[in-house]
Amino acid sequence: MNNPPPADNGTAAKSVLHFLTVAKSWLLQITEAGFALTAFIVLLYLLLGADSGPYVVSVIANLSILVDAITPQAIVGISMVLALVYLLRRRN
Repeated sequence: MNNPPPADNGTAAKSVLHFLTVAKSWLLQITEAGFALTAFIVLLYLLLGADSGPYVVSVIANLSILVDAITPQAIVGISMVLALVYLLRRRN
């Protein structure tokens, strides 16, 4: 005989939502740590200049390449996406 699966009263959905919430929290913390590390490296370069070491100089070189590669159209697009995210979060 075929028995229907037992009702789980939404516990699977709650478990998935909890996992996604925890994963989002971890990703935000990792992103914040990355930004803080980058800001620290930039500060170190500003204080010590080219004598701050090859890693710091390479990070600054990569950041300058990234800044040069961003076009005004990309800045407008990113600004529009950030404004949309802000408005949607503010509405909730």
